[in-house]
Amino acid sequence: MKKKKVMGALVMAAMILISVPLGAVRSFERLREKVLEEEYYYDSTGYAIYNGLEKQEEAAWNLITVAERYRESNPELESYIDDLTYQVERCQNFYDNGAPKEVEYHQALCRSAEQLAEKLEEITLSEKDEKYPWQLISQLRSEQDKLERSSYNDGARKYNQKLDSFLLPLKKLGWSRPLAVFGESLDSGFIE
Repeated sequence: MKKKKVMGALVMAAMILISVPLGAVRSFERLREKVLEEEYYYDSTGYAIYNGLEKQEEAAWNLITVAERYRESNPELESYIDDLTYQVERCQNFYDNGAPKEVEYHQALCRSAEQLAEKLEEITLSEKDEKYPWQLISQLRSEQDKLERSSYNDGARKYNQKLDSFLLPLKKLGWSRPLAVFGESLDSGFIE
């Protein structure tokens, strides 16, 4: 009888030890979803992060379209076009809203777009196409500025601070999912 009570107490203690971290992870996942719902999809100004990212991808595709017109006569463009195509497709195929990789991938897209625009500047473009590369880069930069000023970033920072202070041991196990903060991760994504 005494042995059963001890075993029961040990099982109960083990269950409690397991349930506390799992409960914390679930609570943080709910908090993460709340930040995404209230700020990522439409922040306090009505700006949608996902929409800004889509506009960057669209501007990059348009830059590729312009560059494709000159690919045959300027083979040095090929690697730049292919790189930007890869970056856009990688962004479009990434499905974890608010993840730090999302920021990283869009910064790589912006860098590739800048490089292609600079390469296009070195060749002779038609009068019609002359203005497009830097107009498209301006669109990319404008969206990047909106992303960085979005109130979503404040919510993401607060969430990440709570996550860091509470779940440090669980981060080492990969059980936490921080939110991306635009303008703080890596670099600006643009060549200065």
